[in-house]
Amino acid sequence: MKRTALAVLCMSAIVCSGIRCVNVQAEESNVKVTREIQASIDMGLRYLASQQRPDGSYLGSSGDLTGPVAAATLAYMAVGNLSNEGPYAHQVSRGVTYLLNSAQPDGIILKNRKGHGTMYNHGLATLCLAEAWGMTRDPRIIDKLEKAIELQVRAQGPRGSWTYEPEPRDGDMSITIMQVLALRAAYDAGVAVPKETIDRAVRYINSCQCKPDAQGLVGYGYSGASGPKFSTTAAAVMSLQVCGDYRPKSLKPGLDYLMSGRQAGRDNEWFLYGHYYAVQAMFQASRHPGFQKYWDFWYPSITKTLMSQQVKTGANRGEFKVQHARVPGVMQTAWSILILAVPYNYLPIYQK
Repeated sequence: MKRTALAVLCMSAIVCSGIRCVNVQAEESNVKVTREIQASIDMGLRYLASQQRPDGSYLGSSGDLTGPVAAATLAYMAVGNLSNEGPYAHQVSRGVTYLLNSAQPDGIILKNRKGHGTMYNHGLATLCLAEAWGMTRDPRIIDKLEKAIELQVRAQGPRGSWTYEPEPRDGDMSITIMQVLALRAAYDAGVAVPKETIDRAVRYINSCQCKPDAQGLVGYGYSGASGPKFSTTAAAVMSLQVCGDYRPKSLKPGLDYLMSGRQAGRDNEWFLYGHYYAVQAMFQASRHPGFQKYWDFWYPSITKTLMSQQVKTGANRGEFKVQHARVPGVMQTAWSILILAVPYNYLPIYQK
């Protein structure tokens, strides 16, 4: 799947603190990244930078895990910063270095395995390294990135999904989508990824599509074709597009489910997780004229919600404290920035 190198229109080349373009507009859309959104992103980036330790990890809950470090690093990259470029180049470089230093001989990118989030952390870390490799060709990255991908291929379960530990057992949609994004990003960056691995994952995602509900809406379940949720539907619709399925007939049922959920306030469960995928699903779908209205509604709606929950004064100015976030520490701010920054289109995984 070939993607455009940059599908946004930068109206000015002036650098605005951590953001490289002053006025950005999504392609063929009335939706704009306003100065207020830019200011919110910049406050968030400054907050993240204030929380980073010298080794590249972060203060606070779970700040030493590779998932939060990767999310924060991607937040800097989402507005044009790289390890060798931009106002936050130093923060990106330290984050990438921390991820590389966390890589284990078996390919897992996580030093201290605790809880049941090994593959969550690994998936996010691999996604970050794949994006960094694709954009910088930093020679430190490729060997550990290839090992990380090889581990993901080995750990895929019989039905095409992944579970919480690097074992070939089936799991659920949430952990599977994180691996799919990393594999797709690596493939786009030129890393060998077996086609069958992606194909099996897509078959698993499609197997989780539920039957129409009483309103005729079609969502996706957590581990099968029952109990549809906003968060898993967002993840499914986004990942299908990332894997190359842009057919309107494939996308519309899930997009309609998300639109109904957002408008009716049924998007609170795993709020940031769901909206991290939902905003990308809507942005990708807007390539079709028939879905442009979805994006035109979605981005202003979610930016308004997130910006209202950002700390505006005091020592924690710039931090996002999002209701129903259900993610730890700096990840609330990192994922909020990633949502706000989608129209910048710098990260290859976001590009149409």
